[in-house]
Amino acid sequence: MRTSTLCLLGCTLPLTAMAADNGSNNDWQELDQRLKRLEQQQVSSSAQNTSFSLYGSLRPTLVYSDSDITDEWDVGDALSRIGVKGRTEFAPGWALLAQGEWKINLNGDGSFGDARLAFAGVDSPYGQLSFGRQRPVQYTLVAEYTDIFNNANSPFAYNQESPFFADNLALYQFKLQHFTLMASARFDGEGDNSGADAINAGLGFDWQGLHLGVSYLEQDNFEGELKTGKDKTSAAAVAYSFDNGIYLALAYQYKDYQLTGSEDRDGSTLDAALAIPLSQDYKLKLGYFRFDDGLESDISLDYQGFNTTLEWNPASNVRLHLEYLQQDNEQRATDKSIAFGIRYDFDLNWKG
Repeated sequence: MRTSTLCLLGCTLPLTAMAADNGSNNDWQELDQRLKRLEQQQVSSSAQNTSFSLYGSLRPTLVYSDSDITDEWDVGDALSRIGVKGRTEFAPGWALLAQGEWKINLNGDGSFGDARLAFAGVDSPYGQLSFGRQRPVQYTLVAEYTDIFNNANSPFAYNQESPFFADNLALYQFKLQHFTLMASARFDGEGDNSGADAINAGLGFDWQGLHLGVSYLEQDNFEGELKTGKDKTSAAAVAYSFDNGIYLALAYQYKDYQLTGSEDRDGSTLDAALAIPLSQDYKLKLGYFRFDDGLESDISLDYQGFNTTLEWNPASNVRLHLEYLQQDNEQRATDKSIAFGIRYDFDLNWKG
């Protein structure tokens, strides 16, 4: 900017000298106005074709929990976050994009927590390629459609072992009419694996209110730098939004645990979600979930359960909810909780 301004001054010096010789105050004012206009044009051109947003969601909860260990009240947090994202078009159909998002610990000292998202990439007519911490394909095409509840553990079966975010991820996605193709690989540079530590690919189909999604995830497991096995997960989801506002979604995963030095096993997850509008501002949400880890019964962590949520949306960015959650554990007592929560969203946008 400073170099450009010096060039502009150099171009206007002869005219300035003429104005001084003539002693014309009008010429001085005109030259000053021209220079200011040129500088303003340069500033605006640097932000052309750029959009930027600051967004966030504050989600405190008050929870009463009853388990086999104790019953207690606690102020919790349903994944509050704050983020920034930007996009700049530098050629027709081509753009650079970036996003960062961090947790806010409302159930602690209110400080920023771990990063949820931190990536940058290129969007083009041939698809989008991005690098960094991102949502995995498995979540985007499958689990997200049952993730409609105001709880940090939703979806409740998927939450047990499957990823919500992935570090060191190279992600490609391409949309063609109703289809979305996604593929990713994770490279963390640790352990004895010189290639990808995880691969994840999937295909989504969206038409009117219908979504169909399939995904395959294969990832290596490590303890320190020692590889201990590999997990292979196949997943599918179906969701439909009816014209009357009712929403129904079902997501299933089959997981093959291939363990070094022990017997292989297989497990599964099932998450179902139903949302029913009661009026313009009220909604009833129902969920059922089941997790099976494939272990013997005496050490199994298997569970199933359900939740019921009543939501009130007095404004588009405001939500209050009351939730009852029950989880029946195979080897432990039943966990129950009642939660009252508030959600406040904001999204500030700038365009150049």
